[in-house]
Formats: sequence, C-alpha cells, structure tokens
Amino acid sequence: MADVATRDRERARRIRYGVILSLLMLCGFGVTGSPYDRIDPGPVIRIGPPARGSWLVTTVVVRHSTWFRWALAGLTEERMVRRRGPGPATTDAMDASQTTAALVAAQLAGRRRPTGSAGLQVTGMAGAVATIGLHPGDVLLAAGDARHLAPLRDQTDLGSVTAAMGNVRLLVAPRISGESLGTSTTMGISSASLAVVRVDSDVAATAFPLGVVQGPSAGLILTLARVDALGSGRLIGGHHVAGTGGVGLDGSVTTVGEVAEKVKAAMAAHADVFFVPALQRDVAVRAARGGTMRIVPVGSVSDAVKWLCAVGGRSPACEAS
Repeated sequence: MADVATRDRERARRIRYGVILSLLMLCGFGVTGSPYDRIDPGPVIRIGPPARGSWLVTTVVVRHSTWFRWALAGLTEERMVRRRGPGPATTDAMDASQTTAALVAAQLAGRRRPTGSAGLQVTGMAGAVATIGLHPGDVLLAAGDARHLAPLRDQTDLGSVTAAMGNVRLLVAPRISGESLGTSTTMGISSASLAVVRVDSDVAATAFPLGVVQGPSAGLILTLARVDALGSGRLIGGHHVAGTGGVGLDGSVTTVGEVAEKVKAAMAAHADVFFVPALQRDVAVRAARGGTMRIVPVGSVSDAVKWLCAVGGRSPACEAS
C-alpha cells in the first residue's frame, strides 16, 4: 500500500509540474512575437472642401502579432500577413499615386479622357521668352494639331511634333500652387517658342497630402476629390464617399490589398457608398454584410464619376465620363 501511495504522489507531482510547464509555455507563446503582422481597420481621413458630403480615404494599421494571436486568427477572422522588411516601396507608391491622381483629375475636370501618359513637366525656358503662356511646373500632356493630340511621353515625342508643324496645339495641366495642378486646357504655341522650353519626364504633382499614409490604394478617392475641387464642388452630391483602388494614368482602377479591412473602416465612419475595384467586389460585399453601406464596383475613375453624376452629382467631368 505504501508503494502505491508513493507512486500516486509521484504521478500527481509530475502532473502538476506538467501543468505548470504547459501554462508557462502557453504564456510565453502568448507574448512572444511571431514573424506575422496583424492587419486591422485604420483611421479614416476626410479630404477635400465640399460643403455637403465628404470624401473618405480608408486606411489599415499594421500591428505585430504574437504566436498565440496568429494561432487564433482562423477563429477570429483576423488578417495576418508575413512581416515585410523595411523599404521605400510603399512611400514611392504613394508619391506616384498622388501624381497620377492630379493628372487624371486635371483631364477629367477639363471634360477630357486621360491620355494615358504622365507627360512632360516644364522646368524652364531658355532665353527671354516669358509670354508664351507656359510656366515652370506646368505639365504638357499631349501635342499635335487641331485634329489630333498625341500623348507626350518623352522629349523625343515633343521634338517630333515641333519639327513637323509650324504651330502646335498643346494639352496642358497648369501648375496652380506648389505641386498642385489645375484643370487641363488646350493652347496654341509656335514651334519656335516651344523649342526653347525645357521639360523633364519626371513629373511630380500633389493631389492631397495624407501624412504618413503609404501605398497606392488611396488613388481613386484622391482623384475623385481632386475632380470635385477643380469643378463646382458638387460632384459628391451630398454623399459620404469612401473607397479604395489604385489609379492608372489612363484612369483605370487597379486592385489593392486589405479590401475587407478598409470596408470595415468605412462602415465605422458611416460612409454610405464604397467604391471598390470591380475584380474585388465580392470581397467588399462579404465584408459589408449586415450594414447599409452600398458597395459600387468600378473599373475606371470615369465609372465612379458616372455613378455619382447619376445620383445627383454635378461636375464638368460628367461630360467626360
């Protein structure tokens, strides 16, 4: 009997030690960082000057995740991604998105379809030519004659047009302040005057500064807000408009990441419409289930403008879309 009691006590001690060790391991598992990051809905940034309605840039926040949280992600439906190393890619993408948004908006506000090219930015004029209508910072988008304007992609394109005709028609997005561009317009200029204009293909323009926000996914809302600002300010039509999507120089809307989290951020900010790249409609619809926010898939900025114009929005861009 004594041997049995001794064995029982030894077994109980081993069990207690095992439980304590398991708890210690579980605690360590819960606080130890994993190589995964958690993606959560982030703050919503309101941009633009409309008196009625609002443009909402949706964001996500990236948080370090423990192994325990990573293990539970399947049950909690939290989004986990492998941690990315540091790098300038997302900052560069935002800079490019700002420029594209300003260029596309300038053309749509001028009742024109985007040329699909970033154009050439005026850097100066040789000699004493000061009355030709161009200024440093202006962007030359296309050139040609009264019948056809061809996109300008590099200095060679401009040289070819200048050599072929005495007078040139230019599609210009004027610099209005800093790196901000105004509504595009056409103007005539002689080849001789154009020949002394210095340009650079490295175009820089700003739609709306967003501080620390990075990546290309704010492009769609930045473009729409800029179109609104360049027009009457009534394109928004009283709506609270959120969305996500990159924008190409031809006005196309491209897919982005973390759509579900951005939808949730928009719902929390009481947006009533959310524009999403057409190919990601189903993801957005699932994320918005149970709410009243309307999901609108779009393939281009013009699609979004057209939808807004159909529900009460007013803008010169309605004629271009």
